[in-house]
Amino acid sequence: MSDCPVCGARYTEEKAEFCSICGWDLTPYPPRAKPSKIYLKQEQVRLQWAKQMWESASNQQNLSARFDELQQKLQQGAIARTQIQSQLEWVLYRLEQLNPELIVNTLLRLEDKISAIADQTPVMSEVGMDYRQLAKLLETGKWRKADEHTWEILLQIAVREDEGWLSAADIDSFPPTDLRTIDQLWQQYSSGRFGLSVQQQIWESVGGKYTELCDRVGWRVKENWKYYSELSFSENAPSGHLPVTAWRQRACYGASQLTAAENFARICAKLATGDA
Repeated sequence: MSDCPVCGARYTEEKAEFCSICGWDLTPYPPRAKPSKIYLKQEQVRLQWAKQMWESASNQQNLSARFDELQQKLQQGAIARTQIQSQLEWVLYRLEQLNPELIVNTLLRLEDKISAIADQTPVMSEVGMDYRQLAKLLETGKWRKADEHTWEILLQIAVREDEGWLSAADIDSFPPTDLRTIDQLWQQYSSGRFGLSVQQQIWESVGGKYTELCDRVGWRVKENWKYYSELSFSENAPSGHLPVTAWRQRACYGASQLTAAENFARICAKLATGDA
């Protein structure tokens, strides 16, 4: 007897092909087969993801319900921030009318109230990716570091850190929930100015023409293709300027065996299919 590596269910190793509880493939490696290092690494990531998804599934009916819950939390967080801002403005107004002793008491009560608000950034990942660092960088307006961290996340999820680029297969098989999370975080903290779906909308508006897209988002100016170091990592950059996922060195070059245009088209196709 052995335990399922995902849910811990007991099963007879010689008979069971799939776990009857969580459905994990229990088929052992063929005796003569020696899995590659990359394959074993990918399997380790997949197993870790499965464990986390199993734990999440025990508390949620399905992925859609979980996603809706996180969406609601994002909205609640935005409402909470608006309420805090309104309260602060009211306090500042009242401070002008209070004596010093009451001011101290008011500030102490305000500090207690603010500290009691939980600092939670809803995240969603199919592979256990932690998006808190990305959210923090975006929230503080560190756009370049946020873009670089986004690229690191893409490579880490695809297990391509050593190669430093994504293949067509990597993009096609990228976890759709993680792609949604990356897009939503960028949109949320840029007030809808940046994000993958923002770029997708511009791409569709120019008829899928990469050169025209680059002209619109500021990756090409007066027929000069921008290098990464020349980008405007500012909230005043053109709409869709960030994040950069189809290229890394120069907008006319790709970041893999594909061209930048091919990479971008494949990412947009992933978003448009509804899988993302």
